[in-house]
Amino acid sequence: MSVTYVFLDGERVKEIADLHRVFADTLELPDYYGKNLDALHDCLTDRVSPLCVVAANTELLKKNLGRRWSSFLRLTKDLEREKPGFRFVALD
Repeated sequence: MSVTYVFLDGERVKEIADLHRVFADTLELPDYYGKNLDALHDCLTDRVSPLCVVAANTELLKKNLGRRWSSFLRLTKDLEREKPGFRFVALD
């Protein structure tokens, strides 16, 4: 199985809606996707194929998303423990 990559760039992700749009567009999530972290967790947990989330300009992501960035990082840590095919990489 090939790995799917989701790229989050602090230059482009200015608010939480942008983060959800990147996931929805890249992974072709259904229209009923709830666009919140719980819904994202559910969608990513249900995936069968490997997934790697790559974050760039993380200081900007932290600034742009505030506490939601911390919540998102907790979600990625949980997924790394739960899903063998999931990986999160911060480039900086």
